[in-house]
Amino acid sequence: MEAVLKVISFFIALFMVANGIYVMYMPPNGDEMQGIAIIMMGIFIFIAIIWISRIQDQS
Repeated sequence: MEAVLKVISFFIALFMVANGIYVMYMPPNGDEMQGIAIIMMGIFIFIAIIWISRIQDQS
């Protein structure tokens, strides 16, 4: 996988995790589930990028 694509995807995942934390802890209250969902999507992107890059590096 191209290095630039890895870096960009990492920053997108990091931004999503930070955005999810912001949604969870800033008012108005009651948005905790949306914040958790955003954090999980960011973590999923990070794991997917690592998994795909390992598959492509093996071949």
